[in-house]
Parts: sequence; C-alpha cells; structure tokens
Amino acid sequence: GDKLELNVDAKNGQVKVELLDADGKSIPDFSGKASKVYQAVDELRLQPRWKDRENLSALKGKVVRLKFHLKNARLYAFQVKA
Repeated sequence: GDKLELNVDAKNGQVKVELLDADGKSIPDFSGKASKVYQAVDELRLQPRWKDRENLSALKGKVVRLKFHLKNARLYAFQVKA
C-alpha cells in the first residue's frame, strides 16, 4: 500500500512518524526531521506526511520499519492501505 493511517489521540501532545530501512537506518525523505509534527489531534485515520512526501508510494516493494514519536499521546492502531 501507499497510505499510512493512524488511530491516535494526541489532544494534549504530539505525534510524528519516521520510517527506517530494514537495517534500522533513517530513510532521508521519511526521516524524523522530514516528518510533520501533529499537535493537539485526535484522529481515527490520520495520514502522516513528510516534508517532500505525501505518501509511501516511493517505498513500494521495500522492507521498512516504522518509528512513532509520541509525546503525551496514545497510538491505538495503524495500517497501510492501498
């Protein structure tokens, strides 16, 4: 799939998503620095964005790891959709 969706409650905090390669190294276009920080959100289907990327289409067919940065937030679920 090419869309990441989060069920997250960060009404009093913040959340951002970083993508890592199979070895655990940050992927430049999807790094923590490139990730948009979402503050004061409570979303059932939040679709995170990165500075130069709106979705995961550039990573199709690759093994990746997700790293969630949460501050005063709760992540209930996530999914990758087509």
